[in-house]
Amino acid sequence: MKGDETPVHMAGVATGQPRGAYLFGTVVIVVLMLLAGIAIVALVMELRRVLPGTSYLQTYGLLTINSIAIPVLALVLHWLHRLRLSDLIAPGRSLDWGMMGRAALVFALPMLVQVGIGLWAGELRLSQTSLMTFLLLAPLSVLLFGLQASAEELLFRGYLAQGAQLLFRHALPASLLTAVLFTLVHEGSEAQAVWAMRAEIFCMALFLSWITTRFGRLEAAMGVHIINNVLFSFFVGSADLSFPDLTTRVELDPPDLSGWADWGEFALHQAVHVGFFWLVGMKTGFIEKGWIRRRAA
Repeated sequence: MKGDETPVHMAGVATGQPRGAYLFGTVVIVVLMLLAGIAIVALVMELRRVLPGTSYLQTYGLLTINSIAIPVLALVLHWLHRLRLSDLIAPGRSLDWGMMGRAALVFALPMLVQVGIGLWAGELRLSQTSLMTFLLLAPLSVLLFGLQASAEELLFRGYLAQGAQLLFRHALPASLLTAVLFTLVHEGSEAQAVWAMRAEIFCMALFLSWITTRFGRLEAAMGVHIINNVLFSFFVGSADLSFPDLTTRVELDPPDLSGWADWGEFALHQAVHVGFFWLVGMKTGFIEKGWIRRRAA
């Protein structure tokens, strides 16, 4: 697509793609990623046998598997839809990496405040990871999280959203469908707080769909997703995967949400994050245009 500022979720409709093409393409993507995933898992298992004590190999292997979606999507788009990968980001327009960075910055601010509060309240503690190990592996973590989160955005808020838009002809049910699928592919955790994780992932998916629809392009959602995963790995940690981190939760596997008080606190947390992003990043026009360009205009 060239010279046409079509919203990214409407690209399938605008180019006259058949619904079946996206369904078939999704099957092809799943099959190719499964095959690539099997190969990467086998490689990681062999590396762990040869290099015992490399605790981060499993995490990096999983991120690599998810990142495979990028070349797979490029192949499917070219072969099946006669589109380019950029048509899953900003159809007919140049890519705006500044928007990605500004969205990441705005989303990061309340997360960093939350980290500070967690340290002050004793909910977070300094990690046992040595500072040298963290500094050596941090660039690799940022790179792989960047590829992994971008791949998920290209797949869910890009490709699947375009197919769902063809199916429903409305952004809301399309967003709900992709949010459900996004939540389902993140199943498999053995953590106690399974419903808290599901709720958080589902809300994040809806939020990412909202800002993608609002801007008509994917860069802001990519920036938010990347910085969320990077900061979570650096400062919070996971009960399922090992990250090179600076701080981690004192209670790495907290109990699940129970009762109205817990759910009310969860809702307030989501409202603060979304409200801050809307007020500081969207209402001011900062994410879309930047303050310098906005003043110049």
